[in-house]
Amino acid sequence: MAFQISDQLRSFGLAILLGLAAGVVYDLLRTVRLRFPSFTGVLDLLYCLTAGGALSLFVLRQADGQFRGFILLGGLGGGVLFFSLLSRPLRPVWDFWMDRWMELFQFLSLPGRFCAAVC
Repeated sequence: MAFQISDQLRSFGLAILLGLAAGVVYDLLRTVRLRFPSFTGVLDLLYCLTAGGALSLFVLRQADGQFRGFILLGGLGGGVLFFSLLSRPLRPVWDFWMDRWMELFQFLSLPGRFCAAVC
């Protein structure tokens, strides 16, 4: 089955979007790793499995299971594009939402901490 130029261009664009998404996930996990350094290994393993699985599924679906250089280059380019343009401006946003999640977790764990203090 032939792989037309328009299909290649569409796959390249989607690979760039996949690289951008991988960059967002890595940036989100970086905020968690900075707060909880003991989880670094687990989070890195989780990221590698997620990114590798997403890339494998993408290649299976878009390129009929054949690793093509432009797809890998598009994914890498999307990641570089994210970290060059969007990572630094979005870092305060991730920190803000991480603070809110931590406050919510502390609020939801109040009954458990109260019961532990009473017992």
